[in-house]
Amino acid sequence: MGVWRCMTNPCNLIRQCPARRMNSIRLASFLRHLLFFAIGAIGFCGADQSLAQQFADRKYGVYDGLTYAHVLRLHQDRAGRLWISTVYGLNIYDGTLPISNHRRFPQLPDVNIDEMVSMPDGTLWANTNVRMFKINLTGPTGLAIKEFKVDYGPGAVQRRIRFLTADNRDQLWFTTRTATPNVGQRLYCWRQGQNEDVTRRFFSKPEQRFRGVLADQANRRLLIATEDGRLWQLNDKQLTEIRSNVGVTQLLADPIGRIYALAGTTLYRIDGQTLHRLYDVPVPESYLVCCAVGLHGELAFQKRVGDLDVCWYDGKTVVNSHISTSPVDHLLFDRQGELWIATSHNGLFHLRLNGWRYFDYSEGWLDETNSVSQDRNGKIWFGSWGYGLSRLTAQGIVADSTYHQGRLIRYFYPATRHDTEGNIVFASGENQGVFHFDGEHLRSFPGTDTTGIIAAFYDDSARNRYLLATTRSILIYNRRTLALTDVIAVPFDEQYNDIERDKFGRFWIGGYKTNLIWDGRSRSVQTLRKTDKRLPVQMLNEIRRDKRGNLWLSTDQGLWLYDYKRYRHIAADYIQKTITYCRFLGRYLIIGTLEGLFVMDMERFYQSGEEWIAYFDMDNGFRGSQCLFNGYLHDTQGRVWIPTRDRMMMIPEKQLLNLLKPVQAGIHSFRDLRTGQTIVDESSELRLSSGQNDIEVIFREPEAHNILANTTYSYRLERLDGQSDRAHLEWSAPVKRRTVTFRNLTDGRYRLTIKVVRANGLWNTRPYVQVFRIAPPWWATWWFRTCLIVGVVAGLAYLRVRQVRAVSRRRLKTARTQRRLAQLETEAANKQKQLAEASRQRALLELRAITNQIDPHFVSNFLMTVQSVAFENDPETIVSYLAKFGAIFRNQLTSRSRVFWTLGEELEFVNNYLELEHVRFGDRIRFSVDVRSDVPANTHLPKMLIQGYVSNAIKHGLENKPEGGTVQLTVRQADDRLFICVEDDGVGLDLAKQYRRRSTGRGLSINEAIFNQLNEYNNEPSWQRITDLIKMEPGRCGVRQEASIPLYPKLPPEEAAVDPVDSRPVPKPDASSALNPG
Repeated sequence: MGVWRCMTNPCNLIRQCPARRMNSIRLASFLRHLLFFAIGAIGFCGADQSLAQQFADRKYGVYDGLTYAHVLRLHQDRAGRLWISTVYGLNIYDGTLPISNHRRFPQLPDVNIDEMVSMPDGTLWANTNVRMFKINLTGPTGLAIKEFKVDYGPGAVQRRIRFLTADNRDQLWFTTRTATPNVGQRLYCWRQGQNEDVTRRFFSKPEQRFRGVLADQANRRLLIATEDGRLWQLNDKQLTEIRSNVGVTQLLADPIGRIYALAGTTLYRIDGQTLHRLYDVPVPESYLVCCAVGLHGELAFQKRVGDLDVCWYDGKTVVNSHISTSPVDHLLFDRQGELWIATSHNGLFHLRLNGWRYFDYSEGWLDETNSVSQDRNGKIWFGSWGYGLSRLTAQGIVADSTYHQGRLIRYFYPATRHDTEGNIVFASGENQGVFHFDGEHLRSFPGTDTTGIIAAFYDDSARNRYLLATTRSILIYNRRTLALTDVIAVPFDEQYNDIERDKFGRFWIGGYKTNLIWDGRSRSVQTLRKTDKRLPVQMLNEIRRDKRGNLWLSTDQGLWLYDYKRYRHIAADYIQKTITYCRFLGRYLIIGTLEGLFVMDMERFYQSGEEWIAYFDMDNGFRGSQCLFNGYLHDTQGRVWIPTRDRMMMIPEKQLLNLLKPVQAGIHSFRDLRTGQTIVDESSELRLSSGQNDIEVIFREPEAHNILANTTYSYRLERLDGQSDRAHLEWSAPVKRRTVTFRNLTDGRYRLTIKVVRANGLWNTRPYVQVFRIAPPWWATWWFRTCLIVGVVAGLAYLRVRQVRAVSRRRLKTARTQRRLAQLETEAANKQKQLAEASRQRALLELRAITNQIDPHFVSNFLMTVQSVAFENDPETIVSYLAKFGAIFRNQLTSRSRVFWTLGEELEFVNNYLELEHVRFGDRIRFSVDVRSDVPANTHLPKMLIQGYVSNAIKHGLENKPEGGTVQLTVRQADDRLFICVEDDGVGLDLAKQYRRRSTGRGLSINEAIFNQLNEYNNEPSWQRITDLIKMEPGRCGVRQEASIPLYPKLPPEEAAVDPVDSRPVPKPDASSALNPG
């Protein structure tokens, strides 16, 4: 005791002269720290020997949005967002995945950030090397960044920042880094985009070194720790020392801004001008190079040797999280008291100190563990399928075979129960029996080793009996001797899961398809089936009776409550699938599902009818993947155990209750986005003006400055007095932000419904409804419309009176106008008919003129030919020629009133014409005619079109060629069009003009005019083309004349009236015809 007194008080060590007093003090201080270190090492080792468990954690990596797995720095801003600096840039986490990086915000710095700090106005400042970034978030998707350059001045050791902090005057204070960890050099002040070296202003050494610079916002001062361990405060530009004599090595701040000082391994809280000693951390000082202080003063750090686990000390116990990572670069406690760990290789870890804990393979958890129980001696036992029993020790979970006596049982079904005295009832595999375990002896229930798996058990202590339900019977045993006293047969071969007694003394037996009710005395049972409409579900996994006697049913279709009047589906929109169990914990109901764990406030439900629930899964620390059937234990130490498929979850009851704080959710207010006005109205219907159609709805949140704890909502907007937008009729995707915006809403009545998807505690499953009405603009109000209607009616009445007065005057004028219009229309119709007839007559006259032009010449030639034949005394030939000559003139006479005729008529005319020309020229001119067989003879074309081309070929091309030549005529059809081609090998166009200078080309002009008239009545155009082959193909001579018209063209009305359809076939050349080649 005396030694301890001397070590703890250096003044009592020895009374020596002043010259030796300082050395004695240093020696005593060294011995005291050595003793603390020894005690701490012992305590730390002892802490490692405590209950081995892992705390709920979540790891974030590149797959979650991080730009890199090496995390350098963490910072939580004023709104609660987490800013994460990695080697490859800055990231933002607001509670929703993926983490935002420069892919979402390209403006974010893509370099490693050394230090970050938030201003009181929410502005974030970040630094790397000589670059300083000013960052502001503008809404959920906007980001404004401004970059500055930092001037460290000459002689700076490292051009990087250390100890960046912001005071309440919007000034930044920082130092430069040194080679020594947690030590900075020179003091700089940054204001209005400029930095200044202020070291000489406050300190005598221009290269002063510091162990910490931290702003104390509550006391409006700047705390500075120099390298010699002295503590200073800078207030109103005055630097004063805070007398402590403790040797400060670090300055730390907790999540709510309280300032702490670390002196070696001793933690102090700074209150005003005083340092209050909190505790000595029983670990080596080297462990505290990187540390952080939590909400309750706990100090987190990482072990520097061995497994590098992250630990924390709360003043009593060193708690090992059993999370071993690569070296930690930064630790941060957020405003919820949860720890964030920035590692150099393993990304980002999120550790919940006051939440769920778990046991997995690293703590000895056996595969296929499916049940947890506690015996009368307080030992925790775990049953598994295939690996027997294991139990909890200080070192973790260890396999145990001391429970068996001569028979090793390895298969345990997840149906472990307890009787009222605390004995455990184990259900083993098929034909292996059910066992009674009092903590020392394992006894078998007789007759249970010849049946299948028995899961249903009930301790009827009032009648001193145990009830077990097999697939075919109910077995009744004596509680003390375990003797089988009776067997009640059941009508169906069924696997039964649970037995519970209702408030009337009846026993409910739940099964997979069939459920039973037994009165406890008779030998008959009643059946309950969904098909019989006696149950709303088919399967009952578990049945529990509460203090009011009502039955809670865990089914394959959610949770149901039976109050002996009706069945009520509980939280149907949230708890929808298979319920594995439901258990009572005070006023709460613990509900295990295959998706996670629900907790319901049962007392609040009975008081108000509202269903308040909480949900635990991976996102809030419940790392178990599935809650197993009958998997629940509340042990005597107040711990709740939940076995899941891949680990054993555990949480102290007090900590679980702290997680079940009610969260007030709903709509907080509306805000007009145009004016910024906030509207808070508690009435059932909110009224907005016509200009307030761009609104922002602000949700209620438990913590306005901690976005990580925000409630997740889903909303739906409906139009009540008209057709709603289909996009708003569906529930929105879950949103975790505090606001939601609606723009360009039209006037009308709306209903906004929001519901909580999940919250950081208990939430009400009832949707929140707010009805609001947007007033119409003034020009759409009822009074304006009424005035407008009255004005319009009055105006119309006045106009009507004026109209009636003017009717008599307009009637005469209208009648005269109508008569004049009718007269003009008649005259116009007559004039049109005259013009059409004149056009037709003109075309006929022109054709006749051409015909008359060829008649004298043609007759003269014909007569000379007949004269020559007469000299040869060939009367038959003379008769044939006269017949053809007569046919030509007969066609002229019969078709004199027509401009168009059929192709058959044209070819007949051309045939006769060529026969007579052959008589005239003999073999000097040869004719070749190719009329395709698919060409219809009854299609129309302009009269004498082909004859004109043939006549031009003879007259201008071959007549002036001494050796004669050939005329080729081709008639074909393609694409519903008629194509005509007349080609000669005469002298060509240029020589023809020289020989016949009087040629006018009138025939071709008439053809063009007729084609133009035909094009007015047809969509497909008619055309003709004359080609000089000499110019087109060197070495050739002659002219090609081409024309194309539609098959069966639509003729002018006056032509169709006088032109009958010719159905004669196209004439074919014969041996005696001139159309035959040669």
